Amino acid sequence: MIGVDGDLLASAPLVDLPIAVEITIEAPSTLPEFIGSAEATIEKFTAQLGGRLAGTARTATRLWVLVHLPTDEHASRLTEVPLPAKASITVAPAKDPAWSIFERVRPVDMEEQSMRDLAVMAELHAAGDTGGVRRIEHVVTGVEGDRAESFARAAGTVGFKVASHDGDRMVVVHDADPTDMTPDSWTLRLIAERHDATYDGWGCEVRLPLSSTNPKRRRRRRR
Repeated sequence: MIGVDGDLLASAPLVDLPIAVEITIEAPSTLPEFIGSAEATIEKFTAQLGGRLAGTARTATRLWVLVHLPTDEHASRLTEVPLPAKASITVAPAKDPAWSIFERVRPVDMEEQSMRDLAVMAELHAAGDTGGVRRIEHVVTGVEGDRAESFARAAGTVGFKVASHDGDRMVVVHDADPTDMTPDSWTLRLIAERHDATYDGWGCEVRLPLSSTNPKRRRRRRR
């Protein structure tokens, strides 16, 4: 099972973090109750060193973690994590300014879109969103002229309406529950790509419990 930091899908490579550090833990089990403290310590040390935890992969007995650091000066500190009995750890830093290791584990296609959608959902949840169907705005860029008209028609056949079109930027909307967005975002992304355009993400209101101290709703968008 492989996981990556969803925020890095759009921003990697980060030029100020050129050092890739591959951390491998071999253990009788990689369940959280066995190596959870090791994972938490790796994340804490990475943050203290000014780095980013970029990805993880695990099998039943092996945990692989990829972090990126500004320098390799203190990378050896990542060996100082608590391990369960009969476990071992190896730490291998290397210069990788292009983030080529990250690119090898980067999710692709629908899996990548799902991770982007989950990141938006996590932001909504953290903001106190109460859920439910509402207006969703999707942004597509690179649509002009005849391609814009063709894109709008194609999107319309699957339930999207054009809300605005400014230059090469178009906003299309529909009503949906943001907790299950990937089937819609993936469909719109495919339509955009067929029209040589770029799907830039979606956003919606944050629905908060209405009260006298919190009468408004906020908007949250991820690009």
